[in-house]
Amino acid sequence: MSVDAELDVWRREWQSETAVPAAGLRGKVQRQSRIMRMTLMAEVLVTVVMGGGTTAWAVRSRQPDTMVLAAAVWVFLAAAWTFAIVSRRDCWSPAALNTSAFLDLSIRRCRSAISATTFGTILYFCELLFCLTWVFRHLSQREPIRLEAFLSSGPVAVVWLCTLTYVGFVLWYRRKKRAELSYLLALDGRSEHALPNT
Repeated sequence: MSVDAELDVWRREWQSETAVPAAGLRGKVQRQSRIMRMTLMAEVLVTVVMGGGTTAWAVRSRQPDTMVLAAAVWVFLAAAWTFAIVSRRDCWSPAALNTSAFLDLSIRRCRSAISATTFGTILYFCELLFCLTWVFRHLSQREPIRLEAFLSSGPVAVVWLCTLTYVGFVLWYRRKKRAELSYLLALDGRSEHALPNT
């Protein structure tokens, strides 16, 4: 079912205002809840692997640069966890089992997703800048390397390609979520509410 067709089903359900939402809206919310749980598990895994891995490396090597790397990884992880906890606080389940509550939850989740695109992009570029600087400095300690040569090397070219892919995905996802939010607000009679500027 296309997004427009599914949203049309939601509109009909909303207008009929059943006590428990029909399969379309309820099914969408349940799918989103499963994705949120899988995302949470992935975040825990990333924390254990990245945080634990860099910490173990820093402890083994006892080098100042690896200790700086481990500390930075934990700062980035703390920022990501703080945002995730705050942004998902009221997004896990509807307040009641009716169409209005499920629609409110869907609106909150859309707004959270839009905010996440902004935060995620800022965090990504902070991490990218730190990591490229760290790697360049780390390599320069072994043998002199020109910055231009480093930035145009094969491995860094892959980083640029991944960055372009990431930015393209974020722009597509953000447009999709803003369109979905506009539709949900119209269904809820809140179309006069401004979309978030984030």
